[in-house]
Amino acid sequence: MVGILAALLSLIVPALTSARDQMKSLMCTSKLRAITYKFYLFSEDESPEGRGGSARLARNEFWLDDFQASMYGIDSFWRDATMTKIDMQARDELMMCPSGSPTLTKVRGEPFGVTAIQPVSHVSIAMNSRLYRAVKTDLQGNSILAKKEDTTITSRVMDRPYVPLLFDIDAPKAAVEGVDPFYSAPPIGVDDPYASGKYWNPSGRHRGRTNVAFVGGHVLTSRHPAKESWDWTYQAETTSRPRR
Repeated sequence: MVGILAALLSLIVPALTSARDQMKSLMCTSKLRAITYKFYLFSEDESPEGRGGSARLARNEFWLDDFQASMYGIDSFWRDATMTKIDMQARDELMMCPSGSPTLTKVRGEPFGVTAIQPVSHVSIAMNSRLYRAVKTDLQGNSILAKKEDTTITSRVMDRPYVPLLFDIDAPKAAVEGVDPFYSAPPIGVDDPYASGKYWNPSGRHRGRTNVAFVGGHVLTSRHPAKESWDWTYQAETTSRPRR
């Protein structure tokens, strides 16, 4: 009898684990799709939460970190005046993958980044860094990363539906590389500030696969997302402007 039970368990437990993992992956893709819809509203200046600091820019133009702040509900998007810190749960937050760390803490009064979202090792979703800091050419003809305040997205991005917008991130690996986990992009060519690969830290937490959501609203999965024929080369527009 004991042997029969052990044999049954050896069949049932892996099946249950697989079903649970598949359910979490489906929940993750559902969240990613919801974020792409909110991105569309933000890009069209139709977000009910407003645009934060991007309100100073032209209509349909914004900084990606303002969109991130709106998704986490921090900085100018903070809504609870009685709380200085709020614990977030993966089951409730769009920006937290169900297969990642279950908790994060957001801090009031901090601009979006590592001081506002803690611990950064628990971050599970990153956005395309080429929409945050585009590549430009300096006066010497070298390719460099533009400042974040000089990199803005316009609603024209919606004409490129296969631009990756966000995906699963390996936050601990990003920490080892010395970069924050909120943005990531694969290397493209040799004359590219992203060529070292330190900014490319996707997570294969879904049984070795990475969920990737696109500007067009769809979600695809891949074991090697950087090698897919997606629109990884697209980047936001660059200019020079003060940011307060």
